[in-house]
Amino acid sequence: MEFLNRISTAHNVEDIIKELTLDIQGPYDLGILFFSQYPYPRLQEILKGITQKIPILNVLGCTCAGIIGSHEEVEERRGVSLLLARLPDVKITPFSLNQSRLLELEKEQDWYDFFNIFPNENPVFLTLPDPFQFDTNRFLKKLKNAYPQSPVIGGLASAAMQASGNTLILNDQLFHDGLIGLSLMGNVRVDTVVSQGCRPLGQTYIVTKAQDNIIYELGGRPFLETLRQVFTKASDRDKLLAQEAIFVGIVMDEYKHEYKRGDFLIRMVLKIDPQTGAGLIGDHIKTGQTVQFHVRDAQSATEDLNALLTLQVNTNASRPKGALVFSCNGRGKHLFKEQNHDIRIIQTHLGPIPAAGFFCAGEIGPVVGQNFLHGFTDSLALFYPRKD
Repeated sequence: MEFLNRISTAHNVEDIIKELTLDIQGPYDLGILFFSQYPYPRLQEILKGITQKIPILNVLGCTCAGIIGSHEEVEERRGVSLLLARLPDVKITPFSLNQSRLLELEKEQDWYDFFNIFPNENPVFLTLPDPFQFDTNRFLKKLKNAYPQSPVIGGLASAAMQASGNTLILNDQLFHDGLIGLSLMGNVRVDTVVSQGCRPLGQTYIVTKAQDNIIYELGGRPFLETLRQVFTKASDRDKLLAQEAIFVGIVMDEYKHEYKRGDFLIRMVLKIDPQTGAGLIGDHIKTGQTVQFHVRDAQSATEDLNALLTLQVNTNASRPKGALVFSCNGRGKHLFKEQNHDIRIIQTHLGPIPAAGFFCAGEIGPVVGQNFLHGFTDSLALFYPRKD
């Protein structure tokens, strides 16, 4: 198993192709490309130039708000990041899906027929959806029913602010809606690290009354009353953070006796009704689930990423061979006030490893074995050979 990353921030097409392909000898089993701020005709020229210089059996990519390379994050300016991989004894199956086809895939057998893959083959799915004309949450829910043990990881294309403005790349096909992806099977293990960047406050509470995405009561008291009690004991800093945004962490494994980082699915509190004291959150919630309030800032996000990567290192004897990094476009220098923050931390813990990624309009990754669409998250795919 071998990975290689190149990035280019050149403006001239010929220079870009040269910087990305110089002295690289194919073939490669997989090439993943992320483009930031190149017009569509230039993107086509660059893609054609790369694939003419390097034989690549499977190509996956999209346009985005900014790119990530092995040691650099390029934000709000032009850039291309290319990750190449040789994956011996790995079966790679590309697929594309639009909204109308998604609605047709209802039964588990429909998905088995669509992919020609069964759950006992243990596929891993890499996905790049368009955020405007595709229901990613529906896709993840249906895929979970068909492949309950399979991780799904990826990011939403982020180059455009309106429908049909993004470009999704799958081999020689270009799409402006839907979802593209690859399934990987065989001699590959893909570990996932999903850093949601939050820090818990106070204690956990049992949801005692809820409907859809509305929490009415926690521990038998109105949501708002419980929240106020938590913040009477909070620090001044946390009180300030809560004025900007407050989050609810939903425990994903109720059988645990203690909860730590990575045990919560983080969802924002969207609205609080002062009349009823109910809280509206960004996901469905059920009576009986356990939750805890969270806050998020640059320090919390840094601590969370460091903690999760330390755990990853401590539970693996070897470094990954390569990495994909799907980072929220609200992170980067907007959150941390510095360049290359997340990729530097990743390389400090795991490196040196070839890595590529982009700043997304939403990040996909598993929390306690269940795949979700996130925000303000770093979602990492770390590639290891299943057997050396």
